[in-house]
Amino acid sequence: MPAHQPYPAPTPSPVSLWAVSAYELLPLVQRCAPDYAERARVQVLKAHFDDAVDMIRAKLRTESCDVILTAGANADYLRSQLDVPVVAVRVGGYDVMAALARARQVSDRIALMLYRLVPEEMRQFIQEFDLKLDVRAYDTENDARNTVAALRADGVQVVIGAGLAVHLAQQQGMAGVFLYSRNSVNAALEDAINLVVAQQAEKSRRITLANVLEHLHEGVVAVDARGCVVAANPAAQMLTGSAPPLAIGAPLNAGVAELDPGPALRNASRGGSGVFTFQGRQVVVDSTVLHEGGVAAGAVYTLRESNDVRQAFHKLRRHERRKGAGASYTLDQIVQASPTMQAVVRRCRIYATRGEATVLITGPSGVGKELLAQGMHHASPRRHHAFVAVNCGALTESLLESELFGYEEGAFTGARRSGKAGLVEAAHQGTLFLDEIAELPFALQTRLLRVLQEREITRVGAVTATSVDLRVIVATHRDLLAMVREGTFREDLYYRIAVLCVAVPPLKSRPADVDALSRRFVSQAMRDAGLDQYEQAVLDVLPAALADHDWPGNGRELENVAQRIAMACAERDAPLDAAAIRALLDRPGGLGVDDAATLTSVRRSGEREYAQAVLAECGGNHAAAARKLGVSRSTLWRKLRGSGG
Repeated sequence: MPAHQPYPAPTPSPVSLWAVSAYELLPLVQRCAPDYAERARVQVLKAHFDDAVDMIRAKLRTESCDVILTAGANADYLRSQLDVPVVAVRVGGYDVMAALARARQVSDRIALMLYRLVPEEMRQFIQEFDLKLDVRAYDTENDARNTVAALRADGVQVVIGAGLAVHLAQQQGMAGVFLYSRNSVNAALEDAINLVVAQQAEKSRRITLANVLEHLHEGVVAVDARGCVVAANPAAQMLTGSAPPLAIGAPLNAGVAELDPGPALRNASRGGSGVFTFQGRQVVVDSTVLHEGGVAAGAVYTLRESNDVRQAFHKLRRHERRKGAGASYTLDQIVQASPTMQAVVRRCRIYATRGEATVLITGPSGVGKELLAQGMHHASPRRHHAFVAVNCGALTESLLESELFGYEEGAFTGARRSGKAGLVEAAHQGTLFLDEIAELPFALQTRLLRVLQEREITRVGAVTATSVDLRVIVATHRDLLAMVREGTFREDLYYRIAVLCVAVPPLKSRPADVDALSRRFVSQAMRDAGLDQYEQAVLDVLPAALADHDWPGNGRELENVAQRIAMACAERDAPLDAAAIRALLDRPGGLGVDDAATLTSVRRSGEREYAQAVLAECGGNHAAAARKLGVSRSTLWRKLRGSGG
């Protein structure tokens, strides 16, 4: 499998689901079960209460069950007796209406029996639709029997309810109408399957987390509210050199006396940072106290060698990239000779001036996505504030987190004493441009989602959030929807960033832009090189020389070619003809003295045919053809004879 493709997710195995009832629920489940054959193996067990518990426990000795589906009082009883998750079929308004319609075919003296209590929304439903019902609730099987007897004494002739209520009513000589519909059973089956899938996903996440901790270079130790270890990875053991080794369930300070979580947990503090020496090794320790409902519920310690922290911050500073207080390019400066590019720029102008929603710019590398982002910023009401550009693929995850979100005082050893604002804060009131958004690490996608949703950030090592007011523009050359399907890009983040979309087509589909851009780039390159005297001659042959190239590198490649043309003209002290320019398209190194033989061979192999074609385009006018090729008339004659030039 290619390295750039994610491994496919394993196909989930069907859920083992047991439907348990002694009455009408089972036939209804059996009718619904075929629709879920690919997702669940459904078994039906005809029993309730103690008989059901005994039957299930016996089967569990030889079979596995992921979830149990039942209804009414049976659901509560099974939950109290078994460790297997139990999902109850819920009653909806449609169930009541459908059952009531069937009951009225028998009699108008109708009662509705529900287990435990009548939900307030059900009472409101019955009241709003003016349903003539005697509504009763029951707790136990004996209570249900007494309720049915009381209803019979009151003259009720039809009882609507779960299987137990229907069964008891029929025993008393009354009609019984089963309450649950196929819709409610389908909904319960969905709930049961989704519950198991969620539990399996959570188990998988726990295993993944354990594997991640196992392979982290940084040490991680988590303790509970008593200060006892609940998780510790090998790196923490190595960095602390604790004796006895860190053991799950043992007090942390029993193995590492320096790390006593007691004071922080008792005072419910935020945690802190410090440098400790373990067996001669300096270790930076960051601690964070975890809170639930305002009460300290535990703490997490992160341990790193001090040298690693210093190196990380030196690397961060070397890679720091901030783009001034404003954008350099305007939309008017974008070359837009083609109708396609004119439409792109027009759309960008509307998005910049008429709204504040996040914009996603897509297109292959080199088409100028950042130039469009700068142009949108310059055209927006935020143009007087910062335009901050970040390449999401330029740094490692830990460095990018600090770069984007900043850090608090004391978050790292060697960091600024007062902390540091991140690039998101630097873009406050301006525009944040996130290039290569597809490369943003999955963990940071969650933090970015919060920025987009809440317009606030939390610095590394901080507890309180900071509000930010900014416009966000993102760009990528990758297919984000495909990444969403593969599970490598968050779906919720995709829909947050793809509010407004701008698709920039490749340069090869815009011949008019190739011509306009090539003239701009070549003119600038020739002037920068002091070759103004050759500029027009090169521009005359440029369209024919570049006509058939595909431009895989788009505008960036075209700009590079312009630089090569200027340098080749300087080396030869003469303008290049079309054939020489074509030879440069695939030669990044340019033309030096040692390339003369190669260039001559390239020219002579097909220049006669090319010169004849140009002469034909000029109507046989040798002077015009020579000007178009950028050569003298005598050289043109030599090319037509096939003797080179």
